[in-house]
This record gives sequence, C-alpha cells and structure tokens, in this order.
Amino acid sequence: MAKKTKQSTLNFNNRKFETIGGETAFWSDLYHRAMTISLPLFVVVGLAMFVLNNVFFACLYTLDPAAVSNVVSPRFLNLFFFSVEAFTTVGFGDMHPADIWGHSIFSIEGYMSVIETAALTGLMFARFSRPNARILFANNPVIGTYNGSAHLMVRLANSRQNYISDATVQLWVLRNETNKDGQNFRRFHELPLLRHQNPTFVLSWTIFHTIDSHSLLHGLKPDDFAKLNLQFILTLKGMDDTSSQELRARKTYAYDELLWNRQFVDILQAEETGKLTLDYRKFHDTRAG
Repeated sequence: MAKKTKQSTLNFNNRKFETIGGETAFWSDLYHRAMTISLPLFVVVGLAMFVLNNVFFACLYTLDPAAVSNVVSPRFLNLFFFSVEAFTTVGFGDMHPADIWGHSIFSIEGYMSVIETAALTGLMFARFSRPNARILFANNPVIGTYNGSAHLMVRLANSRQNYISDATVQLWVLRNETNKDGQNFRRFHELPLLRHQNPTFVLSWTIFHTIDSHSLLHGLKPDDFAKLNLQFILTLKGMDDTSSQELRARKTYAYDELLWNRQFVDILQAEETGKLTLDYRKFHDTRAG
C-alpha cells in the first residue's frame, strides 16, 4: 500500500504556502501541538480526554459485576463517577473495589492518573509561564523625510509600559532575486538602522533606516517594490524586568502596506507644567512628509 503523502497549508510572512510530504505521524510532536493550539481548544481537549478516560475505566469495571461494592442504579453512571473519584484521588468511600479485578483496574487507573495529571500540569505551567510580549506595532511603515533625507520608519510601543531592558530590534527585507544561472529565489537582507538598541524600552520607539546610496531600497519606486514583492520583517527582543525573562516579538509588513511620503504623527506632548502626555489614540496616524 502506498504511503499517504501529507499536504498542508500554512501562512508565512503574509503569504500562503502548501507543503507536500514531511512528517505525517500525529503523535510525533504532541508537545508542539499542545503548546500552539488556542487556550479554549486546549481546555476542551483536556476535558474530552478526562471524560473518555473515565468512560474507558467505567467500562472495565462493568466487566465484573462484583468489582465495585455499593454500586446502585444507574450502574454505569455510578461506575463512571467512581472512576472520576479514583482518577482525582478524592475517594468518597461509598464505593470501593471489592475483588481482585476491581483492585487491579483501580491500581492501573491510579497509575494512569499520575501520568496524565503530571503531563497536563506541566503543559498548563508551560503555557502560562511563557513570556508574552505586549508590543504594539504601527499598522503601516512609512517612507518620508527625516533630517533632510529619505528614511524608512516603523513605530512600536510597549503596551504594558513596564521596563524592557536591553531591547534590540532588527529590520529585514525579503525580496525576489535572480542568480547568474537564472534561478529565482527569495532572500533576506538586514537593513541597517540609525539606532537598533534601547536600554530601557518603556513607552514608544520609532526606528529609522536611511535610504541612501548604500541602502537596498535606494532608487526603488513603488512599482519596483511590487515587482520585487518586498516584505519587511521587524523583530524585537529584550529582557522583561518584571518576569526576568527574555521577550521576543515580530511584525511583518507587505510592500502594499507601506505609505510613501508620510511621517508619523507626534504622540508625545509636553504641557506647560512639564508633564509629558503620550496619546496612543494617534499611534497609527501619519501626516504628509
């Protein structure tokens, strides 16, 4: 029998790809699947496993009418609840194993409950203990004039407004290229920034890439951006002072999300009293420039 070939669709940098082949076994990477599904689905799957586990053991108890004592009608439903009590180690005492079969199934269920509880607890801890950056990225990057020359600018902010120490950003461009043999491929290039580090990232931060003769973007027009299918990937990493964990965040922009001859609206205002106000309502706004 021919082996079934796996096909799947995924999104990468705002583009859809279909993959053919690769790993086909569902059980080969359960940890990754458990960590990447949504939290509601994770809870539903855990609940379903809990119910099915107890239904399975309730069925085993029914194979011997004398396995559990003090079982009243409805028999199967009460054996199910007995299994739940055994699985959770509650053990109310009204029902208890009464013969070798009952004690054997009870022992197996106790062992399985230790394994499943440990696995579920570990996964829950891993999901909730993961560092989760709350970084706000501007809806659109802009190309405009800064200090008398053209710059590509992207604005980001720390939504938690806590300290992120030693924050570092990198800006990459992904574009179509053709080599000397006429082969087409996509290649990443890092774009140098005026300032790529921030010792204490608390509020907002605008990064700048100078479009000069050394820039890969020099001389390119909007039509060239479309022809090369340019995509910009902004990555950030830093140390969260609250949790003492490293944070990472990423944002991808397609070429058609770029705004030309624009600048970001200033969101920082100083009052006469010296008080500074940061207006996040204007965070995504731009003006001619």
